[in-house]
Amino acid sequence: MEIKKHLLTYTLEFFVILLGISLSFYLERKNDSDYKEELKNQSLNRISNNLTMDLRDMEFNAKAHTKASEAIAWLVKNNDNLLNLPKDTVGLKISQAVSIATIFVDNQEEYRALQNSGLIELIELEEVVLAIQNKYKSHDFYKKIEDMIVNQGSELRPYMYQNTQLKHEQLDELGFHEGRVFTGTEPIPNTILERLKDKKWIHDFYQNRMQDRIKKDSALQELIHQELQKDPHLN
Repeated sequence: MEIKKHLLTYTLEFFVILLGISLSFYLERKNDSDYKEELKNQSLNRISNNLTMDLRDMEFNAKAHTKASEAIAWLVKNNDNLLNLPKDTVGLKISQAVSIATIFVDNQEEYRALQNSGLIELIELEEVVLAIQNKYKSHDFYKKIEDMIVNQGSELRPYMYQNTQLKHEQLDELGFHEGRVFTGTEPIPNTILERLKDKKWIHDFYQNRMQDRIKKDSALQELIHQELQKDPHLN
């Protein structure tokens, strides 16, 4: 009888210890899971903030490239009558057509951290994962288009410097010079005009990509908001 009593006591103690160990492991795993979930949400919040800055930059870029494209279209349309038009207007259009370019500066630090840490696997909405991946893949493409525009502008600058003069350093609403005056004595040569036409196509292509990216980034921000709402700690 005494042996049975001790055996029951030891059995109970064993189960209490086992329960305690199991509970400890459970709490440890839960704390680790909660910590990783918190890190994931912090990264998503930062990505959302970066999206806000990207949207602002892309809206600026779209306006700038639209202005460059419109300036080139104006020069092509009015080239035959260029010498009869106001010199300051012609100089401004040449400056806009040649000089306007943008540099898309993005912050991929949070995306890389989310990716390299494996926390991206914790995102429940597959649409968020795909949208974030597609976004940052496209950035390199935008930068290559910008490089093409910068290179074409560099090739056209000698013509601008030979046929315009900067009379004042006043800037327009986007921060580009608007003080150049046309000093040329002939219409724009056909070789320059054809290069400008090519440059216009790239401006238009880039501007369309920016408009498309603005829509997608706005939708991504909403998806991130939905993902964050799934966290019970935030509700």
